Amino acid sequence: MITITHDKILGFAPVWAPFNGFSLLFDNPDSGFTPLQENKKLMKLDNVLSHSTLVLYQAFIDTLDRIDTDLLTNTYLFCPLPPSTYHVTVWDGLNVGNLARLSPSENETWARFVEELPNSFQEDREFTDWSSVSSLTQNPDWNITFQFGTLYKWGTGMGVILKPADSGSEQTLREIENRRENLYANFPVKISHPEYVPHVTLGYFANRESAQLTTPLISDWGKMFEEATRDLTITYHGISLYGFTDMITFFKAKQ
Repeated sequence: MITITHDKILGFAPVWAPFNGFSLLFDNPDSGFTPLQENKKLMKLDNVLSHSTLVLYQAFIDTLDRIDTDLLTNTYLFCPLPPSTYHVTVWDGLNVGNLARLSPSENETWARFVEELPNSFQEDREFTDWSSVSSLTQNPDWNITFQFGTLYKWGTGMGVILKPADSGSEQTLREIENRRENLYANFPVKISHPEYVPHVTLGYFANRESAQLTTPLISDWGKMFEEATRDLTITYHGISLYGFTDMITFFKAKQ
């Protein structure tokens, strides 16, 4: 644990390490996008929380503020993700963390594509055309609504698990899960994956020891999130292919 006692230092700002990869994400409603600095042909995710469709995300931020972000950062070494990058992953593709699980020949081929992101995202269509024929991305309107489920801590991460807000969304989620499994089964390489749990990652702890210190507090924090998000929902319509170069830089092709 690090305790700050210097009267000229208030806290530490996280510096995010390079971490390249690609995934299918739900398109946030009323998402903001700005040109990606490294490649102006791509658009960087930049949520604008003032939109009424993103009030659930805003409630997450407000609750972290109530818990005290300075306490989280300086005492528990928690690095909160900027809300501009909040998202829900539908299908985890390849990234620098799971490339090693591929065979040597597959690794050599896919590692080049992953390492050369963001430019390879548009230039090497051999690796991205599969997403345009995926039944996950072909549906123009999933119309699935989520609400707060529970606050969850895993390893060195902390986030909010979402649950369907109505019976129609429950049925839609089952359909998405089926298509997700089909995509894993038919993707050019085999990718190991856990059961699907829709969630919004709020941030990461610097190490497991710091994360463990918060274990007795998660239940009380969860009640704060539950209270703040009561009756709030978020509805997703589309699913798109996104690339990323670190945990705060997610981008997609211009429509």
